[in-house]
Amino acid sequence: MIKTRILAFIMSILLIPIFLKAETYVLNKNFYAGFSLGALSPNDVKVEKSGAGVINGVSFSANIAGNFIFDNGYQVGGVLGYKFNNFMSFESDLSYSNFDYDKLELTVAGTATVGGNTFTGTNNTTYDIDGSISAFSMIFGPVFDIDIRENFEFFIGGGVGFARYNDEIKTVGGSAGLSFDQDFTDFAAKFKSGFNYSLSNQTYLQAEYGYNFVDSGIDDYSEDFSANSFSAKIIFNF
Repeated sequence: MIKTRILAFIMSILLIPIFLKAETYVLNKNFYAGFSLGALSPNDVKVEKSGAGVINGVSFSANIAGNFIFDNGYQVGGVLGYKFNNFMSFESDLSYSNFDYDKLELTVAGTATVGGNTFTGTNNTTYDIDGSISAFSMIFGPVFDIDIRENFEFFIGGGVGFARYNDEIKTVGGSAGLSFDQDFTDFAAKFKSGFNYSLSNQTYLQAEYGYNFVDSGIDDYSEDFSANSFSAKIIFNF
């Protein structure tokens, strides 16, 4: 259902040029590339395991429920795009993200075992986590520019692609009973908006807000991952 809504959003914004008459700041060439640096703020991920089972190599012997909470992280990347006209472009957005686990808030106690180590949780208790997630993603989609002033414009866009990431937990509450180290590749999508400020015909600065989604949910265990990102970019025309 979430994938369908995201794809519907991407298709709907493709219709924007029919209704817009924008005189954006004309760039010198159609192809452009840039670099970005920013911060990533992950949202909590709810986990809920009903009954015994094995997830990511970890054996759960009973029900367990709670929330994984993450620290803010960083995101670096690049963009390669082609400008079709004064208000529509198509971009390939590449990024590398890294952030740490912070805590596990358990609402329903449970027991987890891996490699002879056992983690036993307690109801309504918070545990520190030693772990991290690093990810590489590629997102492809349209971007639309709306002129505000001579060299200042608003943009909105979105796209779909994939995220390849490493998910590692070393300890929870000092115990390795919930530890794992796994690599995944999942469907990803992004909505973005922000402002461009042109320095010249060949160069402009960009401030971007992004809502990032990864279809990382595991049935009968965890929901999908999402995060807010804030980045600054410098863009050059070929």
